[in-house]
Amino acid sequence: MTLTQIEYILAVAKERSFRGAAHTRFVTQPTLSMQIQKLEDELGVLIFDRSQSPILPTKIGTLIIDQAKVLYREAMRIPEIIQTQKFGLVGELSVGIIPTISPYLVSLFLKSFNKKYPHIDINISELTTHACLKHLEQEDIDVAILGTKEEEKPFVQEKLYDEEFMLFANKDNALLKKKTVSTSDINLKDLWLLEEGHCLSDAIITTCNLRQDVSQLPGHLNFKIGNLESLRLLVQENFGYTLLPYFSTLKLNPKEKRLLRTFSDRKPQRTVYLTLRRGYLKEAFVHALKSEMLSSLPK
Repeated sequence: MTLTQIEYILAVAKERSFRGAAHTRFVTQPTLSMQIQKLEDELGVLIFDRSQSPILPTKIGTLIIDQAKVLYREAMRIPEIIQTQKFGLVGELSVGIIPTISPYLVSLFLKSFNKKYPHIDINISELTTHACLKHLEQEDIDVAILGTKEEEKPFVQEKLYDEEFMLFANKDNALLKKKTVSTSDINLKDLWLLEEGHCLSDAIITTCNLRQDVSQLPGHLNFKIGNLESLRLLVQENFGYTLLPYFSTLKLNPKEKRLLRTFSDRKPQRTVYLTLRRGYLKEAFVHALKSEMLSSLPK
């Protein structure tokens, strides 16, 4: 068994095709097929069921591939260690981050990260939580910044920070007469949320003990809102209120900040996590990213 053969079976498992795998490994299809055949002969088992399209691993092949992933990642740590020791942090880091965190967190750390680590090319993509997890599992990104706790085995998470929610209300809303508000003041018929499926909306509903009922949408409008800025402007120019994560309120102008209220009782909040695959590579890169993000957060 060679590292090249392991690399090839992982490529086929990912691409579900011998041709696609050969293309990603920059070899001819016969070369890749021959190496996999040699490995199957050596082990005495079939790793892939070639009668299906797309190609799928056999039952024992699935177990072999899971172990091959562990072996390959551990083997790749050797050149990573050598490169880091010789040249420092040089290379690429791909980051997925959900849209309700991205514009507010990235702006805090990106400039200082680039200055401190000029030889890291950082690629940042705004993705939904589901897309972040999918790309992590497929190893298309190295790390994700999420606002949800993930219990699935392929992932490991490190807490970055807790972020409170603040009430943002239309200027005519009665809640602005209070200096602070309570979660018991929140009524779903007046509360605007991002469309169903956004983890931010789920967190608000959970922490405020709200029961989601479409018939109670503000103004009886079924308006699918996809980003926080649209949500804020909708409230500001029309009616009702919403809850905004703290970082999204930092750049509001003084007039807009007068529409904010904090919570006096159990404060609604979310926890933001650095999320990775188990056995992830680029450990030094991820540590540098986490350190820079934490040092950039407002006190």
